Amino acid sequence: MKWSLSQLKKYRDGEFEIDETIDLTEFLKENNHDVREASPVHVTGTFEIKRDEVIAHLTITGEWTLPCARTLKDVIYPYEIKTIETFVKNKDQVQDESWHLMDQDTVDLVPVLCELLLVEIPMQVFSEETDEESALPKGNDWELQTEETFAREKAKNEPKTDPRLAGLADFFNEKKED
Repeated sequence: MKWSLSQLKKYRDGEFEIDETIDLTEFLKENNHDVREASPVHVTGTFEIKRDEVIAHLTITGEWTLPCARTLKDVIYPYEIKTIETFVKNKDQVQDESWHLMDQDTVDLVPVLCELLLVEIPMQVFSEETDEESALPKGNDWELQTEETFAREKAKNEPKTDPRLAGLADFFNEKKED
């Protein structure tokens, strides 16, 4: 995904369209250990060629396979990134992180794609297929519970009042009212 400035200048009056696919799976797996698998990255968009700069209007799509934060099961997470990146010839022209310096008058999208993808990987994903209670960890003689489960268990284990003594409980309530 490299183009020289001289190649791109042929399209100075119009726009240069791209529709490319690149496999960055190994790079993503090496640089983010949560990425278990990644589909090839599909890049579409246009290049707008100006005198000393190239403006890329890009849409980047694909899927990552990431671990569920509750169960560690695989979750397929689709992404779509829309971005505008500017490539310039001189270091003095770089204005912010969306501006990139051309290396020997070539526009190279691969480092830009790698950077954008690494930033977009979510820190946590949750599988929609698991219910909350079955996803909680358990061990020997212990288990993690939700607040709802805890309240149900507590209600089940509360001592029941003997019906023969129910009237006695009301006796103390009447005394407080007097």
